[in-house]
Amino acid sequence: MPEATQIGFRAYLWQFKSGVVAVAAAEQAGVAGFGLGDGSIALRPFDDPQAPSTRRLIVHADAALLCMAAGPDGSSFISGGDDGRLILSTVEGEASELAAVPRKWIEQVVVADNGSAIAYSAGKRVGLLSSAGQQIAIFEDHPSTVSGLAFNPKGKRLAVSHYGGVSLWWVKAEAQQPKRLNWKSSHLTVTWSPDGKFIMTATQENEMHGWRLSDAADMRMSGYPAKPKSFSWSRDGRWLATSGAEVVVVWDCKGKGPMGSKPEELSQGELVTAVAFHPRHGLVASGHADGQLKLGRIADNSSIDLERVGTAPITALHWTADGRYLLAGGEEGAAGILDFEAGS
Repeated sequence: MPEATQIGFRAYLWQFKSGVVAVAAAEQAGVAGFGLGDGSIALRPFDDPQAPSTRRLIVHADAALLCMAAGPDGSSFISGGDDGRLILSTVEGEASELAAVPRKWIEQVVVADNGSAIAYSAGKRVGLLSSAGQQIAIFEDHPSTVSGLAFNPKGKRLAVSHYGGVSLWWVKAEAQQPKRLNWKSSHLTVTWSPDGKFIMTATQENEMHGWRLSDAADMRMSGYPAKPKSFSWSRDGRWLATSGAEVVVVWDCKGKGPMGSKPEELSQGELVTAVAFHPRHGLVASGHADGQLKLGRIADNSSIDLERVGTAPITALHWTADGRYLLAGGEEGAAGILDFEAGS
């Protein structure tokens, strides 16, 4: 049974046999999806998270699930695996193949915020699909394996990270040459600010690198003890929260950007492994290497402990669009839903 707390939430926890790779919310259907390394997706309804059993969709049979995102329709999930298949799975359990790349792993999938397009990566290849899953284009002009994907706020442009920087592609079928944002390093992931002003990456050198798109100016933020692999923006694009330290490092991106400024620090504890900004308020949820979840507030740099989800590193965090539910998953299969209205 869930335990009520004195800080305004109720936690529902489970333990899966396989590690949680990704979490996402099928908002229209009211279902949380936990993408598991064994190739399956575990489903839990938001309005009844203590349901007696978890529904499981075996999506990538005899293969590992490597990435997952909520589908554009709000009632499905899109996942990629080391079987080279990109699969759309409805919450009712129907599955359809959107793409297949033989002898490759599909390691990244992202859906535009407005639901207008889907992108995935396999090796140096990036596939672009419409919201209905129809192929728009294939982009292969990348110098190395693709490490990250991010649409701009309007879903009109796609940022692709790789060794040496980022390539920018227009979301269209016509032949084109990408715009290159160059920086000699191995870029591990990429994010585009909600106001469209900045593109940021994490690098192999335990640094953040960024570009101000108005003039392509470079920004470099160093000092992390580990690689800052998890990013999350505040809704207005001012604040960027990152993992990679024993605090949540939050950069102020107003004006010309964060380079040269001192970041805010929240939620001190074990190494931060996942971060997620609340969709409505200046709050940042963080997952740590010991399974602890914390909640930090930008306004006064305060933080509280939420819940411990297992004892292994938290690998994925996600707020639902209304900010009521926080989904969390860990490296060794611990998972949970925190309901912030039920405890208020």
